[in-house]
Amino acid sequence: MTKTRALLLISFFSLLATASLAQPLLQMQKEQDWGSITPEGPITNVQSVKARIPLKNLGDQVLIIKDVRPQCGCTTAPIEKDTLQPGEETAMNVTLNLPAGSGKISKYVTVFANDSTGSHVLQLRAEIQRPIQLSSSFLGFNAGVAGQPTRATVTVNSFVDRPVTIRPVPLTDGLRVVSDATMTSEKGKPVTVEVEYVPTKKGSFTVQLKLETSLENYETIELTGYGAAAEAKSDGK
Repeated sequence: MTKTRALLLISFFSLLATASLAQPLLQMQKEQDWGSITPEGPITNVQSVKARIPLKNLGDQVLIIKDVRPQCGCTTAPIEKDTLQPGEETAMNVTLNLPAGSGKISKYVTVFANDSTGSHVLQLRAEIQRPIQLSSSFLGFNAGVAGQPTRATVTVNSFVDRPVTIRPVPLTDGLRVVSDATMTSEKGKPVTVEVEYVPTKKGSFTVQLKLETSLENYETIELTGYGAAAEAKSDGK
């Protein structure tokens, strides 16, 4: 092989290598964590959190964002621009609608592009702390016996900076409040509501309890109680 031919081959393969390295490359953060959130306003209103997520083309070819797919209908994520020149930036505007309850939520958004990876996932995280949080969405009564009292409790925790008064009001005949008639919950100091019910017969039963509070938009919280009563044993058996 002549020296000239060898140099031509080296140049040819160098061009091939350079061409194979030339490609678009999407840079995007992998997680958006809003941390702990205490939503304000009526729980019946749609409440959400938002974030602007930067997107950048780190490659040396044109980047095309083909599609953006949120996990579910609770999330929207429109992008400001779908075609990026090398070094160019844009953003994805994420809105996550919050659930009515409390607790941790985790969702994701998948971005499809024409780079070698093909798809990029953004994880969305938040921990919802409603201004008033209950330990349970219902009252669970102890196993009961017809004609004998059985009890249930629910813990109420406040996450606002001012004291909140709570007054349990039975809505079912025979349901009685055992704890204080009026309680005050301070931030981070939960109170326990305890009620008692005497089932009149064998079988399952349901009761209704209303919590009246001094917190705006949470003036009334209704709870359903569930339980079951066994048949009372006759004397001597």
